[in-house]
This record gives sequence, structure tokens and C-alpha cells, in this order.
Amino acid sequence: MSKIPKGIVDKIEQRNRLNEEIRAWCNENLDMDGMDSDSADITDHYVGEVNSFEDERREWCDQYQVGEDSFYGDYYWETEYSGKYVHMEFWI
Repeated sequence: MSKIPKGIVDKIEQRNRLNEEIRAWCNENLDMDGMDSDSADITDHYVGEVNSFEDERREWCDQYQVGEDSFYGDYYWETEYSGKYVHMEFWI
């Protein structure tokens, strides 16, 4: 098996830098309790109930209780792109 190509190494390092930038923004602007921004994705739909209208940005939450104090589910946030939402799963 050959060595990992430089192009792949460069892309992984770029991804890591981007993940850090995304993490910093999310931690400053979103309630990240139980969430990992590394798993954030963009979707064209949302599910759940409107959770808030903070700063004119809508947020939806679809959650399930799995114990006395444990919940899991999905959060969706409106973006500046029409029909695109940031999505993250959570577990608390």
C-alpha cells in the first residue's frame, strides 16, 4: 500500500481548519448543549416545532425523551439562503 497522497493530507488539514472555524461560530451564536458542530449539515427541509425567533432567525426542534432527563433529536436553523437550513443532531 502506498503512502497517503499529499492532496488528501492537505484536504484533511483544510477540513480541520474549517471545522474549527465552524465550531467557533456555532459556540458564539448557537446553544450547542449536546451538539457537535462537526456533524452539522445543510438540508432543504426542517422538522419539528418552531423553537424560537431569535434575532429574526427561526429555529426548529424535533426532540424525543428517552429517560427522565435524557433527550435526543434534531435542531434546524434558518440560513440566509432561501430553502436551506443548518441541521445538527443532539443528545442530552
